[in-house]
Amino acid sequence: MLIIIQKLSIMPVMQIVKHGEVKKVGYSQAQKAESRQRVLENASRQIRENGIEALGVAECMRSAGLTHGAFYGHFSSRDALILEALEHAVSQSEKRIASLANGAVKRGETPLQAIAEVFLNERHVKNPGTGCALCALAGEARHANPDVREQLTHYVRKLASQIAQAAAGDNEDAALGIVAIIVGAITLARAVDDDKLAKSILAASLALVMTQEGAAR
Repeated sequence: MLIIIQKLSIMPVMQIVKHGEVKKVGYSQAQKAESRQRVLENASRQIRENGIEALGVAECMRSAGLTHGAFYGHFSSRDALILEALEHAVSQSEKRIASLANGAVKRGETPLQAIAEVFLNERHVKNPGTGCALCALAGEARHANPDVREQLTHYVRKLASQIAQAAAGDNEDAALGIVAIIVGAITLARAVDDDKLAKSILAASLALVMTQEGAAR
């Protein structure tokens, strides 16, 4: 006969007595890593949708299917979660850009065209939670702590470098201009309450970016 004598809230570990023996049953390392990944994905989506300051630990853990008490089994603090969630979001963006650039030729596009058309479209505007972290957080970054600003600064440089390479050159000054156009356009398109105006902002910005393709070479 099995008798459950203890259950911990931080990790699902039980002590079970069977014929006088005590046996611990709990998360494997793989299960813990999977849970941690779910928390990061939820947090990275929430900070892009609602902003850094709006991130709530309890809601984030609940969305990941975990208890609030389990939080400190994965992260040392809310600030630590924010930094790792931001890193996760930035990494997603970097991988997506690389994939777009690498697959552009097969689609009959230039790498810069492929990147610009994905960034500067209505789907990106309406879905900040799965979009570019810089476009989502640029407006509030000046109020963020130094570690967050450092991460976003690194991402600006990385994004400019990727765009310079996508334009078949290494002119990062021109690429920085393209980054500024993209981030500014998405920020404005999300700010206005006129869909027609938002579409015009996206279309005009896309056309402007494409005129810079030669300049970035």
